[in-house]
Amino acid sequence: MADRTGNRPPVLQVSGLEYRVSPEFSLRGISFEVAAGEGVAVIGSNGAGKTTVIRLVAGLLKPRSGTVAVCGTDARRWGRVSHHIGYVQQAKELPDGVTVQAYVRYQLRLRRADPGRVPELLALADLESSADQYVRTLSGGSQRKLHIITAVAHRPDLLILDEPTAGLDPGAQQTLLRLVADLKKDGVGVLFASHHRHELDALADSVVVLHGGRQAPGASLADIARTAGNPRLVLETHPDDDPGPLQEWSRTLAARHGAVRAVHPARSGADVELDAGEHPRALGEIVTLAHADGIALRAASYHQATLADIVRAIARHTGLENSP
Repeated sequence: MADRTGNRPPVLQVSGLEYRVSPEFSLRGISFEVAAGEGVAVIGSNGAGKTTVIRLVAGLLKPRSGTVAVCGTDARRWGRVSHHIGYVQQAKELPDGVTVQAYVRYQLRLRRADPGRVPELLALADLESSADQYVRTLSGGSQRKLHIITAVAHRPDLLILDEPTAGLDPGAQQTLLRLVADLKKDGVGVLFASHHRHELDALADSVVVLHGGRQAPGASLADIARTAGNPRLVLETHPDDDPGPLQEWSRTLAARHGAVRAVHPARSGADVELDAGEHPRALGEIVTLAHADGIALRAASYHQATLADIVRAIARHTGLENSP
């Protein structure tokens, strides 16, 4: 796998990439790098060009202009770079009547990799107990893990993922993200297209922000965090009730709930600012506390900027929103 000593070029260098998707839409001027052991996220609203970038780097599309180099070699010399790349599509069918270990063995043979790696790869994805199970009967999360371990069966330097956790339940998402994070620790560079903050939090060291086929210049993970702000809860009392008791009660939350960062009074109740990150259970937990303490709520809601919201804000700030 990838050499993390710094003595080699980046595992991926993209410079001035352009591609015409349709008469109305083109990718223009896309440039970035992925180092060994680094995770780079490609984000943007629907139709921004994320999957097109992924497919261009994976060799499935030919750029109109610009260059893609993998481990210092021009990607147009596909025979010399393909063994450096592992690619996992967003959706990929698995065959009928094939067991997990037979499928992994076949993928190793297809990639001219060491057939003795079957136990190692199954252990990497915690699939040892499923070795004799048919691949089509695996859960969605286990199928996605299977795709990843076969994509890295030949020890590539670069792993390319399109929407890595799409369609998976939260538990399966976390398991898969840990698997990819472990591959990063082993020196594999990871390029992935994403719609989700939790994927960036788990895997991204830098980010490529796309809007309308253009790249936001200089956009960083710090810009993402700053633009997103912290998630918050809005607690509202009944219109005819005095919001004072709710506001007073809310001030105790910082000492009672670990995710609460600050509490601000609002016209009809309180605005509860949470720590950075995602807190899917905070709303239910705080509503339960209010009920137990006899605090009547008319409404309670959770608010957090989506990646699409953040991309639009960055596009406005960098002038991309109005660019031709």
